[in-house]
Amino acid sequence: MYAGVALISASVLALQVIFTRIFSIMIWHHFTYLVVGVALLGGGAAGVFLAVRQWRHEVIRARLGPLALAFSLSILAMLAIISFVQFDPLRMEDLPRTLAGLAIYFAGLFTTFTLGGLVIAGAFSVWSYHAHRLYFADLLGAGVSTLGVIWVVHFLSAPSAILLTALLAAAAALLFDVDRRWRIATGLAAAAQATLLIATLVQPIYLPVPESKPLHWALQVSGAERPEYTRWNPVARVDVTRAVEVTEPMIVGGVSQRGLVHQPEGATYRLHFVTLDGTSMTGLFAYDGDLAKFNFLRHAIISAPYLLSEPQPSTLLVGVGGGIDILLAKLHNARRIVAIDLNSDVVDLVVNRYAAFTGNLASGETEVLTAEGRSFLTRTNERFDVIQGIGLDNIAALNTGAYVLSESYLYTVEAFELALKRLTPNGVFSWTRAATDPPIETLRLTGLAAEALRRRGVGDPAAHILVIENDTQSAINLLVSPSPFTLAQVKRLETWALENNFTVLHDPFTPRGTAYAQYLAARNPRVFEERYPFNIYPVTDDHPFYYNYFKWDRLLEGGARTGNLSARVPMGNIILLTMLGFSLAAAILFIVYPLWRNQRAGLATPNAGKMLAYFSALGMAYMFVQIVLIQRFTLFIGYPTLAITTTIFSMLCFSACGSLLGRRLLRVHTQLPKMILVVSALILLYVWALPAAFSALLGLSDAARVIASVLLIAPLAFFMGMPFPTGIREVGQAAPALVSWAWGMNGVFSVLGSTAVILVSMMSSFTVSLIAAALIYGVAAWMAPALRETRVEKIYAPAAYSVVD
Repeated sequence: MYAGVALISASVLALQVIFTRIFSIMIWHHFTYLVVGVALLGGGAAGVFLAVRQWRHEVIRARLGPLALAFSLSILAMLAIISFVQFDPLRMEDLPRTLAGLAIYFAGLFTTFTLGGLVIAGAFSVWSYHAHRLYFADLLGAGVSTLGVIWVVHFLSAPSAILLTALLAAAAALLFDVDRRWRIATGLAAAAQATLLIATLVQPIYLPVPESKPLHWALQVSGAERPEYTRWNPVARVDVTRAVEVTEPMIVGGVSQRGLVHQPEGATYRLHFVTLDGTSMTGLFAYDGDLAKFNFLRHAIISAPYLLSEPQPSTLLVGVGGGIDILLAKLHNARRIVAIDLNSDVVDLVVNRYAAFTGNLASGETEVLTAEGRSFLTRTNERFDVIQGIGLDNIAALNTGAYVLSESYLYTVEAFELALKRLTPNGVFSWTRAATDPPIETLRLTGLAAEALRRRGVGDPAAHILVIENDTQSAINLLVSPSPFTLAQVKRLETWALENNFTVLHDPFTPRGTAYAQYLAARNPRVFEERYPFNIYPVTDDHPFYYNYFKWDRLLEGGARTGNLSARVPMGNIILLTMLGFSLAAAILFIVYPLWRNQRAGLATPNAGKMLAYFSALGMAYMFVQIVLIQRFTLFIGYPTLAITTTIFSMLCFSACGSLLGRRLLRVHTQLPKMILVVSALILLYVWALPAAFSALLGLSDAARVIASVLLIAPLAFFMGMPFPTGIREVGQAAPALVSWAWGMNGVFSVLGSTAVILVSMMSSFTVSLIAAALIYGVAAWMAPALRETRVEKIYAPAAYSVVD
């Protein structure tokens, strides 16, 4: 029985991860929040269903196997749904189709996760006396799944991983007490699923992208229905189209119109388009060693740092793209080039798979590495003359508003401080971003640079900053140096800008009436930021919501007149508020109302309100801590996917251990409230201790930082695993009518907590969210004595129910 629960729990969590990856590709990344919310909602609704149906324990035990099989088959149904039901949520003319598609997706996900939840909730209902062991199996299965699912997706692809998950769920059905007929049916279903899995390994299932994504356009240009190469990995799905010939160079920021005039007549450029999750498009350019063919780059705004740097600079490129950044550095005679990219498969395109096509760029003076920008800057001691980031992974995506709820530790004051430390005294840090009118993102980027310079003791940051815009007002290049820019450097930049019809928006020697110049000249930048209609204050590691441009009290005033969607429409804020409203409405509709309608008798139990508050607080507080720790350890580990899996794995596995030992360690009438207060105290300790620990341990190797992360998370997660199963055990003994309410309300507030923590963090900081979690656990400790004060309505006899191991 325990193994069956562990497999079902592993399947439920694996599906959350897999569907999150799939929805990032098929319907834009901001809809992935739907997956987590529906999964938590389905778990709560499962408890409600059991409460409403009031099945006897014998009936539940007999139906656990069939329910697990139904869960397995529903996974296959969901794969069919996403394969055949396709829509584009950003095409407003197809709004009815989008709404219908989302409704079908929601119904399918809700059914799937509810069926999985029924198996787990049913086991807890029947064997509540063994809640600690069940909780151990539940969390351990989910924890191991967290560690393995991203690599399964990497090696098999997401559709094949769904089939493997369905197969695991079918295997779980055989571990419950089922009769011969159901065993035969389950065996046949598992055999069919295994056959399908093998078939998809031979001929992979291709999931198309919506028309609003650049990959759709790239496929049309290449004249193909599918990419010639597709690779799933933990960061993104990498797609490469077949080679095409283009007459105008396609690079971020473009080439000036005056520069295009000087191109050889009839010149064409051969390239493969590359996209990540269908967006963030770049190109693998054909290169035969003749750099003269890429002279057009001298007329691109991304060339600006090389006009200001030392001759033959040492260059760090944050983001490999298709290798165009490397060609740019070669064109400007860089003596050393280090190019890093978070996505190992993007690196592989340049280093191996398309190395011959791109002219073996990763050779000689050029080193191409898989690394995250912030992590690499932290651990290297090398100094560079140029550090350049072109933002390939963001400009395309920002045009859709897809990154508004993202947290990025590459765009914080601390990150800019670190970049400045890795420059030579006269080095140049350059970042190219999309332009808007009025300026929003690029103005925030300027503020980040200025604040980083102030923290380094610079009295006049404006003297260290240059801002230049391309001729189509579509891209801006921010240039920052540890030393003040000289008049000669500025004159050189101005001459080049005039030749290409670019516009200098700020320099230290010429007063200009731009927002950039006004911001940098402000006596008190905080006053300027407060008065500016958009969020441009410098974000920090404790509040890294770089793409959150809109102020809550000005949401209805509108956004930028031109530029990407995320600057014109408060997409992230709308999504967040919609998620909160959806979560609340769905929780009331599917959990609270059915419970109130059908199980009101339980509410008459003495201290029922306090007991429900106890389980509600546990659900919300656990989500607060888990989500904030994911963010904290993303900064420490450096690789977002690895940080997420390490954090969730550690939280679940050590919570499982705490659950298993909690049965022996805790007696409700004395220890439980004290233990919950220990959890609160540990959370407050982590608020202070984690930054200090990270600072001391950042120099460790990647593997050592992962091990350190597990050890840092372990104590808190261990104690966090005790309160819930202890409460379920006591409620099952003292007030059986409240078990379904406890499960349901815990699910409701887990759903709300997963959204509320984002809202609280965006409006304040992660530190405030952790403090809030500690206070919520304090509420649970306050309510814990109600567990023993509840009048016993029915004596629970654990011996009456056998446990099937």
